[in-house]
Amino acid sequence: MAQKATRKEQVTNLLDTFYSNPIAVVSFELFLSIAVVIFFAMFAIRPTLLTMSELVKEIEDKRKLDTQMAQKVAALGAAQAQYLNIKDRVFVLEESLPTGSNVKNTLKIIEKVASDQELVINTMTLLEIPDDPPEDTPLSQLERKPMPIQMTVVGPYISIRSFVEGLRNNRRSFVMERITFSTDDNRGQRSLEATILISAPYFGEKE
Repeated sequence: MAQKATRKEQVTNLLDTFYSNPIAVVSFELFLSIAVVIFFAMFAIRPTLLTMSELVKEIEDKRKLDTQMAQKVAALGAAQAQYLNIKDRVFVLEESLPTGSNVKNTLKIIEKVASDQELVINTMTLLEIPDDPPEDTPLSQLERKPMPIQMTVVGPYISIRSFVEGLRNNRRSFVMERITFSTDDNRGQRSLEATILISAPYFGEKE
C-alpha cells in the first residue's frame, strides 16, 4: 500500500511539475485556442461562408444576365435601325407574298399580263380554294402556302414566252410549275396553245 501511494504521489508530482512549466501552460492554451477556432469555424463561420458563396454566385449570375440583356437590347436596336431603313418598302413584301390568298387581285394580275401580250385565255381554274387566315392571326402562326392555278392560253410562242416572263417579274410572286405546248388546227389555221400550271404563294394559317 505504501509503495502504491508512493507511485501515485510521484505521478502527481510529475504532472504538477509539468503543468507548472510555462511551456506546458502555453501548449494547453494554444490547444484550447485552436479548438475554439475550429468550433466557431464549424458552427458559426461556416454558415456565413456558405451565405457569402451563394451571394457571390448570385452576383455572377446577375452579371451574366445583364450581359445577355445588353446583347439583346443591342440586337433589338440594330433590328429597329434596319427596319427604319426598309419600312417604306415593306409593302413590296406584302404585294409579293400577301397575307391571305387575295384570289381576286391575283387573277386580275394574270389576266392583265396576258392581255398585255394579246393572248387569249381559254381556261383558268383555281385547283384549290384557299382558306384565308383571320386578320388578327400572329405572324408566328402563319406559313407559306401555294395557290395552284391552271390555265390555257392561245397565241404566238413569243407572246406566251413574254407572258411567262411578265408573271415571273411581277411584284406578285408567281412560280411556273409546268408548261406544255400543243397545236390546234382551226379551219386550216394552226395556233399554239400553252397549258400552264402556276403557283401563287401566300401566307396562310398553319395547320
